[in-house]
Amino acid sequence: SQTDRHNLVDEFRKLETQRIKNTSAIIRTHHLSKLPQGAVGEMGVIRGEIAKKRKHKSIRQVISQAGSMVQRIKPIFLMSPISVAQFIPPEKLEFDLLVIDEASQVKPEDALGSIARAKQIIVVGDQKQLPPTSFFDRLTDNIDEVEEEDNGELALTSAVEMESVLSLCEARGLNQCMLEWHYRSRDPSLITVSNL
Repeated sequence: SQTDRHNLVDEFRKLETQRIKNTSAIIRTHHLSKLPQGAVGEMGVIRGEIAKKRKHKSIRQVISQAGSMVQRIKPIFLMSPISVAQFIPPEKLEFDLLVIDEASQVKPEDALGSIARAKQIIVVGDQKQLPPTSFFDRLTDNIDEVEEEDNGELALTSAVEMESVLSLCEARGLNQCMLEWHYRSRDPSLITVSNL
């Protein structure tokens, strides 16, 4: 009956909410149990910086000297591609997974440094969104574009010829899938704003 179906949906919703809370608690407990202890080596660098009142090392220096411990303490970094280049020296950190959100807004050359630091990437975006702005590129670009002669050889389009990292991934034929749901779909008020 209709009432049974509503009860079943309500029960599922409660169980799903509880499962999300339980999973979060398990992940948090596991992470906290793996936090590094001690005050020697890389942890000595970190504890020394924490104890200082002034003249702290730059983030780049701390990552360079104690990157693996920083990554154990904070395994998830939320950064723009420019911040990755600015704060993480090459070959100091490697990430299991890189998620590039709003990929239609990210130029391939800006994403390269982040991609080089990751074992796997997920590129999320919508080709219907506007591409990255190239206003300042045009102002600073003094080099005239020269068309190369077509000598009949097969040539791949270079990364810098693509307007976004999303376009580049599509051109390279990387696996694609559509989102089956979106966080905004959980509450109508979240999707209404974007549809205005």
